[in-house]
Amino acid sequence: MKDDDFDRLLKTSRLRLSAEERATIKRDIDEIIRYFDRINKAHAEGGPAHQPISVPTRFRDDNVSAFADFELLKKTSKLHKGYILGPKL
Repeated sequence: MKDDDFDRLLKTSRLRLSAEERATIKRDIDEIIRYFDRINKAHAEGGPAHQPISVPTRFRDDNVSAFADFELLKKTSKLHKGYILGPKL
């Protein structure tokens, strides 16, 4: 990993590291990147991996139904024009 990229990574993650910590973390990241490079270069024999057992995808039907006790919902939830307000993210 280039020093510029490493510095940008630290800035983005809002980390302040000592010189020793920087060296250790940078060495670990370089090792991880080398490992992924080795994985990318590996050749899979026999074609791509697949699921040995066929597993069907089960989709559920989207059925709209009214809430049974809307008055209770009004007491426990914040509503705006008939919609439930969730917490701000």
